[in-house]
Amino acid sequence: MAELARRSGLSVATIKFYLREGLLPHGTRTGVNQAVYGTSHLERLRLIRALARVAGLPLHTIRTVLDALDEGPSVLDAMAITQDALVGEVEGSEPDTEARRRLAEVVRARGWNCEPGSPAYLAAERAIADLQAEELDELLAHLDDYARIADEVGRLDLQAVASLGRLDVMIRGVVLGSVLRRTLLDTFVLLAQQHHANAPRVAEPVAIDGS
Repeated sequence: MAELARRSGLSVATIKFYLREGLLPHGTRTGVNQAVYGTSHLERLRLIRALARVAGLPLHTIRTVLDALDEGPSVLDAMAITQDALVGEVEGSEPDTEARRRLAEVVRARGWNCEPGSPAYLAAERAIADLQAEELDELLAHLDDYARIADEVGRLDLQAVASLGRLDVMIRGVVLGSVLRRTLLDTFVLLAQQHHANAPRVAEPVAIDGS
């Protein structure tokens, strides 16, 4: 147990809590107060840590994800379950028809195979509706460009985690990548904004009478 705590970065008390809650399988008993834990226990703890501390998911949501993984889903189903957990329930007013139309056009133009009822899809609708409410037409005019960039980021994410092997390790990579990369990408955008704002502008030619 002490070695498992050291390698997972979690306290013994936390590991025992996860054992009591059924989130972590018990080890193989070798004595009254001793048990052997393997690589699968370590990877499960790393996944729980990513879901709890990095993604900030509540215990009941973590249990839902882990229970689904224990059922042996396909990689696609496991990623869908994880995505839904990360996005959570999308709350707000009634769906915006214009936002839905705009998102459908973007999805169709990109050829994306998406689930319209998924939390991610509904969150995208809400984001477009919020831009419309603020009358940010300049940003809305570039939806296709944002989708093109997102397509490349999504491809890179899946390419990065595809070689991780075990499903729980792959899902941990998806969780950490989605949460931590979000900050990285957002800050990269801010740095790019600084760069382009400071870039020298070519002066407009001035018409001089008689020239």
